[in-house]
Amino acid sequence: MVSGEFEIGAVPFNPDGWGPPESTATTTAALPLHVPFAPFSRSEKLGRIADWTRNAYNNPSNRQNASKNPADTVFDFSADDSFPLSANPDEDSSFRLVDGKPPPRPKFGPKWRFNQHHRPQLPQRRDEEVEARKREAEKERARRDRHYNLNRSNVNQTRREAAVFKSSVDIQPEWNMLDQIPFSTFSKLSFSVSEPEDLLLSGSLEYYDRSYDRVTPKNERRLERFKYRNFFKVTTTDDPVIRRLANEDKATVFATDAILATLMCAPRSVYSWDIVIQRVGNKLFFDKRDGSQLDLLSVHETSQEPLPEAKDDINSAYSLSVEAAYINQNFSQQVLVRDGNKLTFDEPNPFANEGEEVASVAYRYRRWKLDDDMYLVARCEVQSVVDVNNQRSFLTLNALNEFDSKYSGVDWRQKLETQRGAVLATELKNNANKLAKWTAQSLLASADLMKLGYVSRVHPRDHFNHVILAVMGYKPKDFATQINLSTANMWGIVKSIVDLCMKLNEGKYVLVKDPSKPQVRIYEVPPDAFENDYVEEPLPEEEQVQPPTENAEGVEANGAANDLDDVVVDAQA
Repeated sequence: MVSGEFEIGAVPFNPDGWGPPESTATTTAALPLHVPFAPFSRSEKLGRIADWTRNAYNNPSNRQNASKNPADTVFDFSADDSFPLSANPDEDSSFRLVDGKPPPRPKFGPKWRFNQHHRPQLPQRRDEEVEARKREAEKERARRDRHYNLNRSNVNQTRREAAVFKSSVDIQPEWNMLDQIPFSTFSKLSFSVSEPEDLLLSGSLEYYDRSYDRVTPKNERRLERFKYRNFFKVTTTDDPVIRRLANEDKATVFATDAILATLMCAPRSVYSWDIVIQRVGNKLFFDKRDGSQLDLLSVHETSQEPLPEAKDDINSAYSLSVEAAYINQNFSQQVLVRDGNKLTFDEPNPFANEGEEVASVAYRYRRWKLDDDMYLVARCEVQSVVDVNNQRSFLTLNALNEFDSKYSGVDWRQKLETQRGAVLATELKNNANKLAKWTAQSLLASADLMKLGYVSRVHPRDHFNHVILAVMGYKPKDFATQINLSTANMWGIVKSIVDLCMKLNEGKYVLVKDPSKPQVRIYEVPPDAFENDYVEEPLPEEEQVQPPTENAEGVEANGAANDLDDVVVDAQA
């Protein structure tokens, strides 16, 4: 039952067609009051009944009714100029939004939503501000990194580059460069060789003193000086035994363990080095120059920390190399039982005069088969011997030296007892090439054990006095695996260089490691090259010993201050 009557207004009738009649005078007057009306066609919009793009915070009128539901503002057109006839906002407020989901959030983030009515372009400006702040943060981070690096003495980086970018031999204009080999090709090489055979053993060995295995930083031992023991660094063609083996056609290629180790570990080298190659008939001789870098031991060669360039600085690369060679020689003699009990081989030391006191060393002349008709003979060295379970074991003795803990970042006196692995890892990082060469020499000599001594300065500014902090022993094969030194790759490098040199004509060549790039170059040099410091023809024994004797007298006259020069003197022996 209807409580009230609902009156329908008069609807004009158009007898001529569809739609309202053409006369609008009566129809307009009959329209209800306060109802917006807009004429329409198919191309025109009727208007809006709900604006879903409206925002409660954009409308100034909504700030007066803060308690009103913001979602219902999509029906509120009271403040819209396009509907001036909407004079009663209460009618619009009677509409309610059925879907209560919040309006979509702006893409540029919520923190800009409340300020959109102030600055329509603010989000873009804020994005620019954010990018500017990021750039400032990057600049600040870079500034802190530069400051940190300066505090770690990286300001000397240019000086280190000047020292590294120096060739070990002066390249003459008349030298003809034949080939250059990048180190990247060496990493892919592989060649397997059979077990070598010993052709000859000479020299004598003293037994290792096992008490040095118990040396610790708390009961360190002073490093002694062995000025009256002679150390020999004789090149290949000056070796009378190798000359004899060459005359007997025992092999095609001849070298020493130090030269082969330099070739085998070439990809790890940073400093420049050079090897003289002589092609005589169908034979190949790998030599070193007298006073070559191969006679010294590099220090911090693969480290990122710079070393002073000045040669007179005790921490320069050259001074440390001489000091390391001096330490290595003295250490190899101090850790022996010097009671006169020696293991003597069939032939005496081929470089020593009768009655001369020589260092404990044995030379193993070994032969490897490289091809069906190609053999390689090398002179390998071992420094000591020890009896283990009634079996004789050969040892190689080498020493690492600490000159200043600020350069390595590890203090040996504090870390050797508790963190020996960390100390060794640091040395493997800073002296990768030197440790790899020692390992390669031990493998070539088939040494059963390699002893590594840790020798440090008494004071960082005193490069004459040293102490032994610890001695560790490793099996060469296990240590090679630990430092990622592949025997197949080592022999692959040697085989490739031998094959390359066998294709050359008879003459003299020099293989030089580039001082600034990881590559080696082969130069053809005149036959009289290096004649001032290199002896091609064999000399009598008295003439070979004479120069070091004269220098040794100068060393005795100058006293202990020139002890480091003994290394250079011995290298010329």
